[in-house]
Amino acid sequence: MTLQELAAALGLKAHGAPDYAIKGVRDISALSEGQDLEDGFVYFIESQAVLKRHPKAAEHGVVLTTPAMADLFPRALIAPEGRTRLALIALLKKFDRAPRFPAGVSSDAKVDPSATVAASASVLQGSVVMAGAVVGERCVLYPGVVLEPSAVVGDDTVLFPCVVVGHHCVIGKHGIVHGGTVIGSDGFGFHDEPGGRHKIPQIGNVVIGDHVELGSGCTIDRATIESTTIGEHTKLDNQVHIGHNCRLGRYIYIAGNTGLAGSVVVEDGVMISGMVSVRDHVLLAKGTVVMGMSGVAKDTEPRTAYFGTPARPARQTHKMNAALERLPELLARVRRLEDKAPSPEEVGA
Repeated sequence: MTLQELAAALGLKAHGAPDYAIKGVRDISALSEGQDLEDGFVYFIESQAVLKRHPKAAEHGVVLTTPAMADLFPRALIAPEGRTRLALIALLKKFDRAPRFPAGVSSDAKVDPSATVAASASVLQGSVVMAGAVVGERCVLYPGVVLEPSAVVGDDTVLFPCVVVGHHCVIGKHGIVHGGTVIGSDGFGFHDEPGGRHKIPQIGNVVIGDHVELGSGCTIDRATIESTTIGEHTKLDNQVHIGHNCRLGRYIYIAGNTGLAGSVVVEDGVMISGMVSVRDHVLLAKGTVVMGMSGVAKDTEPRTAYFGTPARPARQTHKMNAALERLPELLARVRRLEDKAPSPEEVGA
């Protein structure tokens, strides 16, 4: 593919050497400082800071860059002002090496006669689609996927190896669920009486909206009675746990190793960093940001950043941490003052 052909395919403007041959895309941050770029590849540079670390970038390859920086390079793909990241996404899609599978059900898959599998779906070897389950148009079920009875997977959704979708659980359209994730395991509900511990039946389900992505090793518990829900365009990183009865809104980000206890409500636009713990029945209000390794025990205020354990507004936590750093010094000052102060006996005399 030539530079001009690639620019036309991406809807971008080509700068210099239209017949220059393109082999692929590379990450400039993977190069050591000052290392030459390799000919035939596209690199992404949108700031002078990156160019300073790689001053020879102008001599090799092709650079995807901004209109303001295009003249610094002999060959460039020029993205519209303010849209360089969208141009990068389009470029990466162009060179995506993800496999494509033919439609149909593998002879090594097991599909119950009462299940519904769209003719355009791909059900690969070792997958199991149980009674009453539904697989939508153009879905891909990788090896080892299990759809329990009456599970529903919407159109254009991809389930990677060893994903389990529990009975009566629903995944919307255009979803991505990475390997080893379990949707619809029993919620953690028990009742203790003298002499016995009783499991509370979890008879609800999980309902996931459109355009949701779940990372590897996530666990989404089914509700006790109704539905554990995840709204559209919400994205979960690897190893995120969502407890039973949780209700997650739209356009939420949750980073890895985060756990939400049961019945947590997360409103639209919330961002949760990694290794965060959220107590049961807490409300994370719209636009809340929870910083990494925090423990949230109380409801939050809208559009406020929280940090610490227990999580407090981040400004307050930073002030408290600054004060704690001074504690040894303050204790030493107190001891010196005590040494200089008269004893109670001296004061009484």
